[in-house]
Amino acid sequence: MKVGFIGLGRMGSAMAANLLKAGHDLAVWNRSPEKPDPLVEAGARRATSPRDAADADVVMSMLADDAAAEAAVYGEDGILGSAAIHVSHSTISVALADRLAADHRGGRGFISAPVFGRPVAAETGQLVVVAAGPADQVATCEPLFMAVGQRLFRVGARP
Repeated sequence: MKVGFIGLGRMGSAMAANLLKAGHDLAVWNRSPEKPDPLVEAGARRATSPRDAADADVVMSMLADDAAAEAAVYGEDGILGSAAIHVSHSTISVALADRLAADHRGGRGFISAPVFGRPVAAETGQLVVVAAGPADQVATCEPLFMAVGQRLFRVGARP
């Protein structure tokens, strides 16, 4: 699957590496320009912006907080309006999740999928993924969730 990944901290880098190992066509972006280097060396494409990363079937984000998530979605060259399903693995507020779900309705959709586990679990693909969003979109993303995690919990249609 063609996947974009935004946010390459300890968790995001490990998750993106597992997507690459699973054979997905991966584009990566991070605010710090050097963060994607190891993934690019392993075969990922360096995206020039969040919007460039979202030129995919699915764009996944693992960002620090609401402000970082808003910048990646709504900022200059943000992903809003892209054709990709947006999967947010970030720990964000319910208010922002509701706003993202509403604002992504014009595109392919939004899934809120926080993960449980520490960086070592991310490195070994042992995260637990808790996904909420339209059932068909969660099903589309299931191979990606299983590449980064050991277990998937579907918890409803409302992200």
